[in-house]
Amino acid sequence: MKDTEELELVDVDLVADYLEFQVLPSIVSTAAGAVGIPKLGKAEWTPTKFSLDINFPGEIETIQFIRSNGKTCTIGGEKVPPFYNFLGLDKRNPHPPLVTYDVFDMGSKMMLPKPIKQEYGDVLGHPAEWAKFAVNKFGAESITFHSLEIDPAMGDAPVSQSVRYLEEILQAVDVPVIIGCSGNKEKDVEMFKATAAATESEVLMLSAADKATWEDVCELDFPICH
Repeated sequence: MKDTEELELVDVDLVADYLEFQVLPSIVSTAAGAVGIPKLGKAEWTPTKFSLDINFPGEIETIQFIRSNGKTCTIGGEKVPPFYNFLGLDKRNPHPPLVTYDVFDMGSKMMLPKPIKQEYGDVLGHPAEWAKFAVNKFGAESITFHSLEIDPAMGDAPVSQSVRYLEEILQAVDVPVIIGCSGNKEKDVEMFKATAAATESEVLMLSAADKATWEDVCELDFPICH
């Protein structure tokens, strides 16, 4: 076969779970010549230098999430898309992306992988302790508190529970807190109204003021950025 560079199978049955043929370059070249395709010559590389400079016309607004007695997180101000360090362009962006840690109001009831339950332990049942754990152990710069249990399909808990959990989280940590919701429009707007009074001295953010709720939320005119 090394001399003929040919392989012909006649009346052969192959039974296999996996079959692989390796086609050598010389075989490809011979086959190309047989059908009149010119043989490829040796590839030559021409050295060149690639550079790209993009000027974007706009700029993302800069927003600060401020804890009255604690830390401040700043996001925005981007002049180019994030993670453009491969072109050196992201040096124009003044602030890195903000990573926030999720905390849920029903962590102990959620179906979570065993390693996560072992890592977090009893704090899963206590949002404030969960938030403190994320800050102290993982260095969380921000906490996102999700009020899932107020959804009628998830327990229909009163929004007063969300307010209580939020107040406890604000007492437990000094980092900015992002307020999540359940996805149920009626309960979410009710919850946002209730949490407004508990955050008058803070500049926080709503993580899910979507098309179904933002108009009602913005009419509230309270100091939570959207």
